[in-house]
Amino acid sequence: MKPVRFAILGFGNIAKTHMTALRALPIIKKTPVIPVLDTLVTRRPDVHAAQAEAIGFRRVTASTQEAAADEAVDIFDVCTPNANHYEDVTEAIQGGKSIYCEKPVTESYDKSRELVHRMNNSGSVALEQLAFTYRYHPAVMRIKKWLEEGIIGDVLQCKVSYRRSGYLNPDRPITWRLQSGMSGGGAISDLGVHVLDLIRHWFGELVDVRGKTNAYVKQRPDETGALINIDVDDWAMMHYTTTSDVSGIVEVSRIALGSDAYDIQIVGTRGSITCDLERQLVPHVHLLKGGIPVLPVPEALSLLPDDKTTMGIAVDTHFAALNHFLWRFADEDRWPGLAPSMADGVEVEYWIDRVLQENKGWTS
Repeated sequence: MKPVRFAILGFGNIAKTHMTALRALPIIKKTPVIPVLDTLVTRRPDVHAAQAEAIGFRRVTASTQEAAADEAVDIFDVCTPNANHYEDVTEAIQGGKSIYCEKPVTESYDKSRELVHRMNNSGSVALEQLAFTYRYHPAVMRIKKWLEEGIIGDVLQCKVSYRRSGYLNPDRPITWRLQSGMSGGGAISDLGVHVLDLIRHWFGELVDVRGKTNAYVKQRPDETGALINIDVDDWAMMHYTTTSDVSGIVEVSRIALGSDAYDIQIVGTRGSITCDLERQLVPHVHLLKGGIPVLPVPEALSLLPDDKTTMGIAVDTHFAALNHFLWRFADEDRWPGLAPSMADGVEVEYWIDRVLQENKGWTS
């Protein structure tokens, strides 16, 4: 099988998750091509050189341009802070690389739209995919299939609450994720893009999204201990409507201490589907009449590790997304309509941007 060489851009937690999934792929699954961790692009190559060598990288560099110019590299895997994506993807376009990019596309809707337009008109990018990895969650795949089969009838409404808790502590130092110039937003950009993508994936295009954001922790210390004003949200609530006339509420939070969850509540004319994506791989179905039928199993579940090779749902979903990307790279897409594109990212970023614009001045 043909080796496919990755340049990994970044060496933070999400980059290491991608590396873990890519290293495990040929062990767990028979893939049409073999992923190779070829080049690590990091701001501190001297610090990470020994670890990168142990992982198996051929080269470590601080230069994105150098990696883009290397004809041996096939794919740019962009795992850098949001504000770096524009430059990183631009280098990939100029180098004719395929692109696997972490969400969001960039820190700004306008920049994301411009970047995707440039990429689509370049003629040099054979394949691209955005890491909306919740599409590859087993419960999300099942919900998609069951909705298509009409198990709960016509969908009336869906409520989603995605709650994390890591940012409640005001002593947690400021990072790029807490600076709008680097991240674009707080919980609404970090978590909200995932939720709105699932809404589109399940129910079709969004026609209206309105919401409220708030920053409850107003200041945080920097590396010197000095307090810095925070200009991104740590909570947001949105109301949405789709072209299929599904409406509902989306809550995202990074301060929900003691109630971390990713709760899904879908109500249809014949029943409902409920699930916590943090804890459940199989959603609950509740029907008004009759027993629960034999529920169809999505074929795309085969992209995931099985029960004996699971690495936890967070890594497993990245594993499945990258697995699908490799099949697509080999022109063998067995699951059309599943892979999220960077254009999908732009669509949800449009609505996130609208909510943020509506809430300008909330930090004052």
